[in-house]
Amino acid sequence: MRAAERNIARAYGGRDVLAAVMGVSKDALNNIRRGSSYAVAVLLARAGGIPVEQVLSGKPHVAGACALCGRKGGAS
Repeated sequence: MRAAERNIARAYGGRDVLAAVMGVSKDALNNIRRGSSYAVAVLLARAGGIPVEQVLSGKPHVAGACALCGRKGGAS
């Protein structure tokens, strides 16, 4: 979950902005490093536009793939 937090924070331009988007304090983000709650994982997933399972598993998002099913873009 720490890797997801780092990457999503980088996309938003920093941890301060990510905390504001998630509606939590910076201390709540710091708790990710010590093991966090499922609720924070859900908020992090929403902010990143990825499934919460992906946040919890630590699997990186594949660029160009659907955030829900993982299928690559293109014609079906």
